[in-house]
Amino acid sequence: MRPTSEPLALPVRLLHDAGTLALLALLFVPFYLLLNQYWKSLVLLLALYGIMSLLFLRLGWYIRRVMRRLPAEIPPWQPLPRATQSEMETKGLFGDRDALQSVCKDPLYLQEVLKPRLRQLLAYRLSGSPDIPFAELDAAHLERVTPVLLDFLRRREATGLWATYVYREQRLHDALNALHYLESL
Repeated sequence: MRPTSEPLALPVRLLHDAGTLALLALLFVPFYLLLNQYWKSLVLLLALYGIMSLLFLRLGWYIRRVMRRLPAEIPPWQPLPRATQSEMETKGLFGDRDALQSVCKDPLYLQEVLKPRLRQLLAYRLSGSPDIPFAELDAAHLERVTPVLLDFLRRREATGLWATYVYREQRLHDALNALHYLESL
């Protein structure tokens, strides 16, 4: 066992060095601007931080959009596992604990990712074909479905800041009920 740590790979080292230089520039450019011409540098400093904040805000929204799509991979052509309640508790509900955690944390995830996939799964379970969308199901197919499930799949979720934290348990309860209804079909 060697007493020194492993050296970083070249791409990781380059990324680390670029980040360090960017951080140093972020710290020292405002001081340089303040030392030269105070009033002009103040305007430039505000412009610099404004542009940087917009850049990081856009980057954060992009990363959030990309990450929101990842956890809920529920293909409708694979049946949900039939397991007893104790087995589901030990291995996670429906084998998709990440999706349920995302439902609890993010109402937009429930509205934009999970509900469309549950609609697709319901259309597949009712029609037997993965190509038929939920909107094209007729009344004969939909009479087998409980009104609670249809109401859940059709309604818009509250997605504001208040809804993110206050309705957390209600979103999780509704999603679990919808999954139980879909499993029973």
